[in-house]
Parts: sequence; structure tokens; C-alpha cells
Amino acid sequence: MKKISILLTLLLFCVSFSQEITLSKSGRKFVKNGVEYKMSEYKTQFQNPVSKAYIKEGRGYQTAGNILGFAGGLLVGAGLPSALSHKKSSGFFDPYTGQYIKSEIKNPGWTYVGFGIGLVAVAVPLAIIGSNKVKKGVKTENTFAPKSQNFYQFDWTGTGCALSYNF
Repeated sequence: MKKISILLTLLLFCVSFSQEITLSKSGRKFVKNGVEYKMSEYKTQFQNPVSKAYIKEGRGYQTAGNILGFAGGLLVGAGLPSALSHKKSSGFFDPYTGQYIKSEIKNPGWTYVGFGIGLVAVAVPLAIIGSNKVKKGVKTENTFAPKSQNFYQFDWTGTGCALSYNF
């Protein structure tokens, strides 16, 4: 039991010194060495120029998607109450002819809702593409990150097993 606990402690010790970068669940921050950084700090924390390019492009897509999504949501929100309300009619009395003229006012609500849905339909793929590019940048950085020279070696001998940690 004592040997197993020592083995697990050594494995945990080695894993704690890994230099891998991970994204947070929201995808707006990344974690490196246990420290959380904003996505805007990628230029100082990432070493690989290819991964920097992926993240820059992905952030551009995400920004465009956020702007279009906000504008689309605003149009849907502004047009829906007008579209769901009843058509209003107005009338006026023409003193020259002596007639009451009735006219209906058209609501532009459905037009706003249609344009808003169209903008949201364009924004969603842009946000997904941006998120995928950021993930690809993080994966590229982790793939080509300089590896430490520390390693474990696990061997089977004739009477048991051996674990060595070289640093």
C-alpha cells in the first residue's frame, strides 16, 4: 500500500509540472500553469506564431459573430412586439368631400424580425468557426510546446517492476 501511495504521489507531482494550456469551459479564458489568463493576453503567453495566428483569426470570427448576433437579436426584439400587435387603422374626415376616409397602417415588425433572424443565422456559424479556430490554436501550441526533459521509465524485471523518474 505504501508503494502504491508513493507511486501515485510521484505521478501527481509530474502532472502538476506540465506546461499544457487549456481553455476554460466558456472559451473566453485559458489556463496555463494554474493561472487563468484573458483571451486578449494570448500574445504574451503563446510562443508558436502559427497558434497565435489561429487565435487571432478565431477571435476575429467570434467578434464578428457577436456583433451580428447582437444586431439580429435587437432587430428581433424590436420587431416582434410590433408584428404581434393588431393592425392599426386610422381615419380622418375630409371636409371638402364630407366623407370619412379610413386607412390601415402597416406594421414593419415582420420585416425587422426576418432581418434579425437572418443576422442571427449568419452569426451562429461565425461564432462556431471562431471557437474552433481558437481551440485549434491552443492544440497547436500544446503540440509544439517545448517538452521538459523529465520523464518516467517503467520496467518489468524478473521479480517485480521498477519505476524511475529522470530529471
